[in-house]
Amino acid sequence: MAEGLFRSMVANEDGDWEIRSAGIATIGGQAPSAHTLTILKEENIDLSGNSSQQINAELVNSSSHILAMSASHLYTIESVFPKAADKTFLVTEFCDDASIRGHDIPDPIGGGLDEYTKVRDILLKTLPSIMQFILKTPNNKT
Repeated sequence: MAEGLFRSMVANEDGDWEIRSAGIATIGGQAPSAHTLTILKEENIDLSGNSSQQINAELVNSSSHILAMSASHLYTIESVFPKAADKTFLVTEFCDDASIRGHDIPDPIGGGLDEYTKVRDILLKTLPSIMQFILKTPNNKT
């Protein structure tokens, strides 16, 4: 969901934006959940062609910025890939909304459409601040 929303958000921005998502404990090749596709369709985003992938050294090394959905994901990434610590951030780290900033984004897997809607709404509040942070850095791709 975050990949689709962020990709849509930067579509009209200058720069070389390459946006990929990966999971810490995912099984590669899984399609997005039906709820994710429904939520994104409401935003005119089609993520039906995407499939899950596990984070790996190639993705980490080729990324200028790595955004983690939770503190435990951040910790895992920095533990497994210590050289990536300087480019790894919590996705809510720069959010203007103090009630969101620094908090984990809940994983809606297994939940209903309401949980997915809540996650989308949180991402819509926090992703603009991520975009602004990246635009201020010399290499604006993620």
